[in-house]
Amino acid sequence: MKYSYLKKLFMYSLFLGALPVIVMGVFSYDRTSTVVEQKVNEANRQILSSAMNSIDHKLETAYVMATQFTNSTQAVSALNMDLDRSQFETVSELIKTIQGFQVFDYVASVHFVNLEKRWVITNKGLERLDEEEELAEWTALLSEPRNTQWVTSASGGISLIKPLPFLTTKSPPQGAFVMRFSPRLFNSLVRSESYGDTVIYNENMELIFRNSETLSSPEQQDQLELKLSAESGETSQQENVRFELAGAPALAMVEDSVFNGWKYVSLVHLSDITEESKAIGWVTLLMCLVILSITLGLAWQGSKMFYSPIRVLRDLVADSDDAHPQASDELQYIRTGIQGLLGNKLELQKQLQKQFPYLHELFVMKLFLGQWSNKEIQEHIERYNIDSDWEQFSVFTLKIYSLEHSRFDEEDSSLILYAILNMMEEILTPSQPFKPVIMNESCAAVFVSPRSAEGPAPEELLMQTCKEIEDKIQAFLGLDIQLGVSRPHTQLEQVSMAFAESTAALRFCQRTGYRGVMKSEDVDPGRLPQMTYPAHWEQELLEALQSEDREAAKELVDRILTEVETRQYTLMEAQVLFYQLLVKMMSLLQWDEQSLKKMLLDVEYVQAMFRTTTFEELGQWFTSVGMEQLFQLLSTREESHQGQIAQQIKQLVQSRFEENLTLEAIADLMNFNANYLSRVFKKEVGMSFSEYMAITKLEMAKHLLTTSDLKVQEVAEKLHYQSTTAFIRYFRKMEGMTPSSYRKMNE
Repeated sequence: MKYSYLKKLFMYSLFLGALPVIVMGVFSYDRTSTVVEQKVNEANRQILSSAMNSIDHKLETAYVMATQFTNSTQAVSALNMDLDRSQFETVSELIKTIQGFQVFDYVASVHFVNLEKRWVITNKGLERLDEEEELAEWTALLSEPRNTQWVTSASGGISLIKPLPFLTTKSPPQGAFVMRFSPRLFNSLVRSESYGDTVIYNENMELIFRNSETLSSPEQQDQLELKLSAESGETSQQENVRFELAGAPALAMVEDSVFNGWKYVSLVHLSDITEESKAIGWVTLLMCLVILSITLGLAWQGSKMFYSPIRVLRDLVADSDDAHPQASDELQYIRTGIQGLLGNKLELQKQLQKQFPYLHELFVMKLFLGQWSNKEIQEHIERYNIDSDWEQFSVFTLKIYSLEHSRFDEEDSSLILYAILNMMEEILTPSQPFKPVIMNESCAAVFVSPRSAEGPAPEELLMQTCKEIEDKIQAFLGLDIQLGVSRPHTQLEQVSMAFAESTAALRFCQRTGYRGVMKSEDVDPGRLPQMTYPAHWEQELLEALQSEDREAAKELVDRILTEVETRQYTLMEAQVLFYQLLVKMMSLLQWDEQSLKKMLLDVEYVQAMFRTTTFEELGQWFTSVGMEQLFQLLSTREESHQGQIAQQIKQLVQSRFEENLTLEAIADLMNFNANYLSRVFKKEVGMSFSEYMAITKLEMAKHLLTTSDLKVQEVAEKLHYQSTTAFIRYFRKMEGMTPSSYRKMNE
């Protein structure tokens, strides 16, 4: 599997590169063979046609001259004359005319024969046919009634015979004009550069010429004549004729003479043509092999190049636990690994999706506490996909007026608070990006006003929503509420200030007993101080309070106070600002309800801050009284919390001693760090966890020895000692006796 995809990629690349080369080579060879055959055939046909035209022209010229002579007065009158040497002038004229025919090199001899008068005139002179044998030869030659006739023989002899007189039907005729042609008539074929052999047949399919020994056997001649005869019956226009000649494929090109009906045949053995094609084929094969070699190298290099990222991914997946060892190739191997990673990612996303409502609630709570910087707020808005297309916002805080004269008791207050929170969510969720949360035994919500020119004004829409919440609580729970509403703000960094304003309006309702909606500007029409110091100072102050760093807290308070003085705020405005800061720090104790109530409802504690007369006195009160009390409460809470942790560890050890719990296992159960639990336990109990476990196991062993019938070995195994010997040795060391002795002593 390790390199299977590389092999596939290489084979595919090689196939893509080699296929065109092979197709091109086969096509080139086939096309070249066809072109060579076509060119040979075309050349042979042109040569054959040219030779045929040349021969026909010579024969036609001879025929025309012979016709002119036989139709001349001289020839006609001579037929009726019994010529002898005494008629010198007539004979001389005839000889001279006959000698004129022999100016052509292809004319072998010319005879002017008169069978009745028994004489013959040639270019040599007048001869008498007195001998019977000679007369019989001429009589046999001219015995059949005929008109002009071409007489041929297999040896190549060709004669033109014109019986005289013209159109005679007498047999033998009175006389005849006979012209014999020499083999030079076929010089154009003998000297031609045709690729194959040339054969000529007369109109009776009798062989009259061949320029080689190709058709040397009668069988081969019969094969060709049979094929030509069959083809002649199928079509009047002879074309290329393919047939088997002596077991080998051959091609015959046929030209029919219009002049005398002879057939001119060019005979080519296909093996001769393919010899030329084979040479071209070898060259083509060599070139294809060279190209294939280059393609092979390029395919290998290219495959390795394209495979390199796949190899990297395969190696990465191989290092994970999600790869499937039985994968058929690298891609399936990688796909299996990625699917495993995606499965883990989807599972993680599901877990995060379940936690999203709690994270969003925590985000809103920290907004109220002012624990986010502007940058952090924007990051969380993008992370939780919160709609930021709004113009302004206000904060309203809601609290139950009283449970007296209702169907609920005081212990139901927490359930009622969650019921009210659900009602607020139903009303606000469709149009509001921020969920309402529970803050300090009250429900608080951020109400944003959308950017829209249509619909009611933002303040009117806010009051309508508050009224709807009030009516729904009254209808379902039958309870009256007190609801404080802040001024409108534009920056989310000001949510904590808006929360302080709504809380102040709510406290006003509590002091006055007002039931319904109260706006903060109705409680304090003057302007409230805006943030005049960097927001991170406030966050750093909260962190110093949590870490109980008094020096850092005092330095930060001095910085804030100096900044307020620089901005030229009045002492009253500074007092209000520091009161808001004190409320934010008190939120750190929100889970400690009793302490928070004590501080917020202690009128003397709050009024002491407002009785300060200078900025310096305000700063001293804030650091020595306000924050010091918070430091003490936090310290007490931490000590109490650590005591609870130590007690919880003891309870786990006592209830589950048979499981042989380790400190790491307990840390997992309690969701704490093991090192932190070790420090807390030693601080609260006065001994390490391992020492406590050893003492506890010893006490458990003593209890089992005195209250059960378990053997010593069984007690050691039940309490997870390393061995029975180790248990006995440790028991003797701590108690001064063996476990068996201890049991006997306490029976």
